[in-house]
Amino acid sequence: MKAMRKCLLSAFLPAVLFILPGYVFSQTKMKLSGTVSDSSKPLPLVTVRILKKNNTAPLQTTLSKEDGSFQFNKPDIGNYILSFTHTGFAEKQINITVASKAGDMQIDPVQLSKATGILKEVVVSSQRPMVEQSDDKIVFNVEDDPTNKTETAIDILRKTPFITVDGEDNIKVNGKTNFKVLLNGRETSMFARNVKEALRGFPGTLISKIEVITTPSAKYDGEGIGGLINIITKKKVVGYNGTLSSFSRTSDKLNNFSVNGNAKVGKVGLSVFLNTGFTDPVLLHNTNTTLPATQNIYTQRTLDGDQHSKSGWSFGNAELSWELDSLNTISLYTNIDSWSNTTVTDQTITTDFAASPSTVSYYSLNNKSNNPGVNVGSDYIKHFKKNKEREFSLRFLGEFDKNDSKLNSFQDNPGPDRYLINNSYAINNQYTIQADNSIPVKKNGKLEGGLKAILRRASSDFQSLIKYDEADNYKTNTANTDYFKYAQDVISLYSMYSLRLKKSSFRFGARIEYTDVNGNFISTHTQVQHSYTTLLPNIQFTNRMSSVTTLVLAYTKRLQRPYIYDLNPFVYNNDSLNISFGNPDLGPQTTHALSAQLRYAKGNTFAGVNIEGSYSGNKILQYSSFDPQTGITKTTSLNIGKEFQSSLNLNFNTKITRKWNLFVNGSLRYSTVTNNSNASQSNSGFGCNFNLNTSYKFNDKFTVSSYLGLWKDPQTIQTTYPFSTWHNVAFNYKVFKGKINISLRAVNYFEKTHDYKTITKDQNFYNTNITRQIRRGGVLVLTWNFGKLTENVSKKKGVNNDDILTKPAAPTGN
Repeated sequence: MKAMRKCLLSAFLPAVLFILPGYVFSQTKMKLSGTVSDSSKPLPLVTVRILKKNNTAPLQTTLSKEDGSFQFNKPDIGNYILSFTHTGFAEKQINITVASKAGDMQIDPVQLSKATGILKEVVVSSQRPMVEQSDDKIVFNVEDDPTNKTETAIDILRKTPFITVDGEDNIKVNGKTNFKVLLNGRETSMFARNVKEALRGFPGTLISKIEVITTPSAKYDGEGIGGLINIITKKKVVGYNGTLSSFSRTSDKLNNFSVNGNAKVGKVGLSVFLNTGFTDPVLLHNTNTTLPATQNIYTQRTLDGDQHSKSGWSFGNAELSWELDSLNTISLYTNIDSWSNTTVTDQTITTDFAASPSTVSYYSLNNKSNNPGVNVGSDYIKHFKKNKEREFSLRFLGEFDKNDSKLNSFQDNPGPDRYLINNSYAINNQYTIQADNSIPVKKNGKLEGGLKAILRRASSDFQSLIKYDEADNYKTNTANTDYFKYAQDVISLYSMYSLRLKKSSFRFGARIEYTDVNGNFISTHTQVQHSYTTLLPNIQFTNRMSSVTTLVLAYTKRLQRPYIYDLNPFVYNNDSLNISFGNPDLGPQTTHALSAQLRYAKGNTFAGVNIEGSYSGNKILQYSSFDPQTGITKTTSLNIGKEFQSSLNLNFNTKITRKWNLFVNGSLRYSTVTNNSNASQSNSGFGCNFNLNTSYKFNDKFTVSSYLGLWKDPQTIQTTYPFSTWHNVAFNYKVFKGKINISLRAVNYFEKTHDYKTITKDQNFYNTNITRQIRRGGVLVLTWNFGKLTENVSKKKGVNNDDILTKPAAPTGN
């Protein structure tokens, strides 16, 4: 409890010290007030904004009360615009002049007129509630929070409803780790292959809004989807605009730099984003201890020592769009990314025996990897003259990735020494073609359908070399050397019907996916072949219980296929008694889920509660087995899990005052996991994630924010994870008329280092792994905005493949 109180105090004491004076001061200001009505009665819930002239960002926003009245803090002396918007009424703007700071100010009554004709799409920058909702998604308007301009995408996701991010930047959507991140509706290689690092480097100043879909429809792939995150960027303008930004953090010695540019001339638009970064070598200390239940080989084995890791990355995307006419649009886009990592480990291995003295070995490992990739895609979108709500699209995406890994290890043993080189070179290519058709049916219905083909072609050339004396030549270990070719074809068909009746809407859909897998180990002449067809129903009911409350009930069935990393049988045996390898016979995993979601949205306040129960009878789990006769621990992936999980997700976002924002996201999960092969092996327990973020805007230039995070992963069949916390405080300042944003942050300032302890056990062994990471750090963020944004155009959809099981990210520093 002392540690908990310390974390709470460290997170919020600095924020309170800065926020309280500003809050108290804000209560003493004079008021500006008025009333709004239609031709016959007062109008409640009218959105009223006060803006400076020639500036689209509102200074204050409020909603009119039941009697049509509204009230602001009186602004400084100057000329302003009052904007009034309400569904079904034409927007009205009036000019006002504040001539004196003294006394309250009352404006003349304002009357709105009914809108006439067909409503047209209007783009209004920064004049929306922070959170908006529709039947199938939640929209977080990132531009409406001033602190987001100096934050990264990972920081912004901490505030987004139904998303939680822990202190190691691991993301969960609705409590699940299986999700996809899209960029403007498209999958990109930079998010698909290394989502955590990519979001760490993605500057928040580029983001317009984030869409969250917790129950994806049948339109989306059945695999790997616990939810969708769609990041919408500010792009395609008349004229040009752009940003330059840098991000530096001391705890993991991270430095990141990015540039974004947009231009539009006539019907042709171009958008480019580039990012590069690196981490200098960061020190971690690791202690791994294994205690066998039957002490035939040894009584205890401990690996203890330091690890230094450094990495580098570059990624980006470019898009060229051409509006052929008002009904037809073509776009071409490309994404590039490159990731590299070098990890050097120096440890001692202490082995204790029951009847003889302990022995000490020295273990050194040098692991280098390089992962370049590129994808190229094209979209064609057609609308129809008689009904512009009807849409047909045709999309293609080609992805070409490589993975080059080199591991060099040395064990200085009491007996023969051991020198080992493990090299692996993998090529992963993927081709996707997709056609979608959306047809409105009468006034309240919509029929959607489509076809999709994903053709995956992968190969892995792995080689293991070994020797036992420094003077000897390396010899090929034929048991761990092979050439593996892998082909996976996924053909899918979906249909979906949506119907709206008064305050309720229904969505019925189904997706059929046929999968064909062929794997071939060339050297050993071993083949892996299997095919299967899966029906994935999807049902959702939405009811608008009131103007501010929505209930959503849903059932989904999802599918997760293993990727080549889980299938590749290459054995990582650099530590001869701790080895891991893929499983070429690994099959898919299916999950059934029932959920009920209640949302409340009024003005700048959003609250959401989601209750879900899920079941999987063939869950893919990483499983460790200990051989008491050899002392070897083997880890691989197996379809052995039967899991029941219940979860509660809570979300609350609001503006306490016009300057004070509060964001709260959290989830509580209880899981029971049983081994299908051994019913006596079962584990259950709670897991949780909690994020609290608050920010206070003192004036147009200066903002203070603070963050607190708590998290604990749920137990698996064998493993128990630790409970951890994370906190920071940030000071944000704008200079040069808001063109340059500066942010200084203190992270985990009361804790220099932290030990993360996981326990893995069964009836044969007990293993503890303790990793000590640097926690305390400072962050400096610089952002420069240039150019002029004058007109948004529609975002293109692109191809997204949602069907790969997300590979767990390795722990990193904060």
